[in-house]
Amino acid sequence: MGLKELENYPDINFIEGMTLGDMKDRMVRDFQEKYAETTGRELRLAEADPVRLVLYATALQIYQGMQYIDSAAKQSFLKYSYGDFLENLGALKGIKRNPAEPARTVVRFTLSGPSAGVTEIRAGTRVTPGGNVFFCTEGDGMVRPGETSADIPAVCTEAGAAGNGYEAGSIRTLVDKIPYVAEVSNISGTSGGAEKESDESLAERIYLAPSRYSVAGPDDAYRYWAMTYSPSVTDVMVTSPSPGDVDIRFTVNDGEIPTPETVAGMEKFLADGERRPLTDRVTVGAPETVPYRVDVEYWINESDRGKTEAVRKNVEEAVRGFAYWQRKQIGRDINPSYLNYMVVKAGAKRAVVREPVFTVVGDTGLAVMEGQRVEYGGVERD
Repeated sequence: MGLKELENYPDINFIEGMTLGDMKDRMVRDFQEKYAETTGRELRLAEADPVRLVLYATALQIYQGMQYIDSAAKQSFLKYSYGDFLENLGALKGIKRNPAEPARTVVRFTLSGPSAGVTEIRAGTRVTPGGNVFFCTEGDGMVRPGETSADIPAVCTEAGAAGNGYEAGSIRTLVDKIPYVAEVSNISGTSGGAEKESDESLAERIYLAPSRYSVAGPDDAYRYWAMTYSPSVTDVMVTSPSPGDVDIRFTVNDGEIPTPETVAGMEKFLADGERRPLTDRVTVGAPETVPYRVDVEYWINESDRGKTEAVRKNVEEAVRGFAYWQRKQIGRDINPSYLNYMVVKAGAKRAVVREPVFTVVGDTGLAVMEGQRVEYGGVERD
């Protein structure tokens, strides 16, 4: 929302749109005019004249300096700022870039038999799925007398997305041995890991920042706080189904459905009295999945026969790009016209999209591709 609004603001240029060609022409023109003024004789520099070449080389360096000036001046504006410059813009509104976060899960520690006493599991106990990825328990835990297992939250030892995507039951190796513990296994998939917040996300939060000061509960304020919760948050949809009720749906990691643990964490975060108006009843949840399939057939031009394999790969990438585009925004309608456009843009002469059909998703829905069939139809005359 915020970044789309920024696109509507006019472009600015601190060197009045000057190009390198303009600079070269100006250098030659100024030299010839000054020569005529000083000597009283006209001079026209040929294209290969050494003086013209020297002026061109000088113009290149001067123009490079002007580019630095233009870029530096633009860093004072949210539309153009990036990196450390953007972080300093955020400082004006008390906003910091969200650091990278580790993935989390819950690990079940199972004993070889019922325990006669307490079996302690210390904080920091490591488990691994292999591949040099480790998770460690976040706090002390125990298996109580007479019981055989305990479920303990665990966090990846490396911040970022590297710990995401391990399905339940895939973390099965105990690194730090504990007496009587026969096996370990994660009972939930690993998720929540995110890289350092992107410039795009930070710029949007800075743009939305003024809304956080409101106590009236505008949707931009909830959107701002939801995105502040974690750098993994990709999109947020805020609706009010009835007065006083606020419904918040969000995705993580470029369109993934958040886990119940992540949803619970977001709900607790937004329940803070400094973020939620007293009269609002806030409900947080994952978007409602709207499944669709892709069934498309395409043909290429006769003149592109020699590039058939490249076009095939491009079309396959286009289908993946369409699926990513659909799930990146909550509430985005399923639009087969855009799929057709992407396939043709990838190099196809034409395409027939049998599935999906246009479908209105709704404010709380998220279109998710559940299968695909991409068929190459052959070559046709240009």
